[in-house]
Amino acid sequence: MTQLAPGLDLQIIDAGRGDPGLEAVIGEIFALFAGREREFGVNPDVVIDYPDLECSDFLADPAAYLTRRQTEVEADRGAPLARIVMLTTYRDRIGAALTDAGFILTPIDMGAGPLGTAFLTRDLGAEGPVLYVEAVNEADPRISPSFALRLTDAAGRLVGGACGSVQREGGVARAYLAIMAVAPDQPAGTGTALAQAMTHHLTQMGVTQINLGTQTADRFYEKLGFRQQHVVQPKLRFREGVEGKRVWHDLVMMQRDL
Repeated sequence: MTQLAPGLDLQIIDAGRGDPGLEAVIGEIFALFAGREREFGVNPDVVIDYPDLECSDFLADPAAYLTRRQTEVEADRGAPLARIVMLTTYRDRIGAALTDAGFILTPIDMGAGPLGTAFLTRDLGAEGPVLYVEAVNEADPRISPSFALRLTDAAGRLVGGACGSVQREGGVARAYLAIMAVAPDQPAGTGTALAQAMTHHLTQMGVTQINLGTQTADRFYEKLGFRQQHVVQPKLRFREGVEGKRVWHDLVMMQRDL
């Protein structure tokens, strides 16, 4: 196991869902994660849409919603869409309506994640932009974190963390990793050490599989032994590399058996 750099302290919180202390740590980790995500750009050829699940007609008539958004995006871009892609946790509510409308539905087994996860695609035969729609129930109790790892420096500053949930069903324990992030000023290998500490903790809990989705860390997780289950949207995000060359990252769903 990779060792943490001297001066770093790792705290494991396994208090269970809804614990106030755990919720506070999750808030800290999310803020760090959000800051790191801003380092990545979005493919200018992909239009990202987050439907208002409470106020829009998305869940009642998803085909009509997507047709309307297609018309709006094509008018704005002045070009026909090449493809519509959707990641959703509402497969059971909208899947049939969208397959009837010509979409191809691919179920995603997230283990400890939402049961209704799937991605849907419809190729439109053009050379224009892609409309990516994300309709995910963030309040799903299955992904409400039940554990967290908090990494701090000698001054007590949060410099890394991870959180996720564990589901035990039929005598099998599986985990869903919601967030993992490390501050940019940390030594090389800190993220790997944090991930290995998390894996060790989950193994001690009897977890046999970890699932996750990522837009920006596919290569990192591959080095840790995760394999891609699905490529939902290729080249969704990028980071500026050497001499300004873009390093692309796919939106993928990944899994590792422990």
